[in-house]
Amino acid sequence: MGNTTHIRPKCKFSSEIAPANIIEEVKILLSKTNNVNGKIIDNQIYLMIPKEEQHYWSPEFRVTINEDENGSLIKGIAGPNGKVWATFIVFYGLAIMLLIFGGSLGISEWMLDIDSIWIWSIPISLFLYILIVIAAKYGQKLGNDQLIRLRYFLDEAIARAENKKPYKTKAH
Repeated sequence: MGNTTHIRPKCKFSSEIAPANIIEEVKILLSKTNNVNGKIIDNQIYLMIPKEEQHYWSPEFRVTINEDENGSLIKGIAGPNGKVWATFIVFYGLAIMLLIFGGSLGISEWMLDIDSIWIWSIPISLFLYILIVIAAKYGQKLGNDQLIRLRYFLDEAIARAENKKPYKTKAH
């Protein structure tokens, strides 16, 4: 999950254990450790790094456990905390709006042989977009060790529920 091309890495796998058993094991492990914080709401588990260890790029790991015909279908998505994610969405939106509106105006004026600085919005918005992706990848790299810790915690809970060794499950 750490080496991925996605801005928000995802995983999906199955377990033969019922969702309630996995969630119960997560509760037990959360009560026994100060290495990972978390909260459980219905079939969703939110895993986080403890406050004293968090930095701007610290990941959060949201896991949904649903019942399926073989036991449990477990889906996880990792990303920065909500404030950081919202900031990135705003910057993505601004870059896209600059590309669409500024680019449209610039191309229209260029086609009419009117000198326009708006044509520069196309390369500027593409440059901004690339900067945003680079910043996201940089942050993902800084938070990778913490993300591995969160994923290991989940795998350990599932393994305990299955009474098997960790990392038995296959990630997609």
